[in-house]
Amino acid sequence: MKTTFRFFILLALFFGFLLTGCETTETPATGDDARDPFIGYWQFLETGGYKSTKAQSYIVVISKDPSNSTQVLLKNFGNPGTQDISVIGIVTTSQIVVSEQNMTNGWVVEGTGKTSNPTKTSMTWNYSITAGGDKLYYAATATKQ
Repeated sequence: MKTTFRFFILLALFFGFLLTGCETTETPATGDDARDPFIGYWQFLETGGYKSTKAQSYIVVISKDPSNSTQVLLKNFGNPGTQDISVIGIVTTSQIVVSEQNMTNGWVVEGTGKTSNPTKTSMTWNYSITAGGDKLYYAATATKQ
């Protein structure tokens, strides 16, 4: 009788360990941040609505906004003449949206950059810049450097 009782106790302990070993204790982290593919240096080439008679090419640096997990900072967006001016963009799966905002140089900007390739190494941008009372519309392609 004692042997049978010990057998059931050992069997119950075994199944108890087996069940707890299969129990999920944490939600697995995927490590995916939708902003990651957009982070880096981007070569912008304006293809319409030029600020001068020639198409402009310039670098925009996109970095993560440390204060918001869905936002990025776009430094030199629209080529305002100084590299230290940034605007904020909201990232979705395939685009960055820059809602209307005032830049420190007095410009008001807004626009959208969309990527269609799976590697997210190029974007098509449409944006506007209001400077000195005039609102101009621009199109640009951006290639990740």
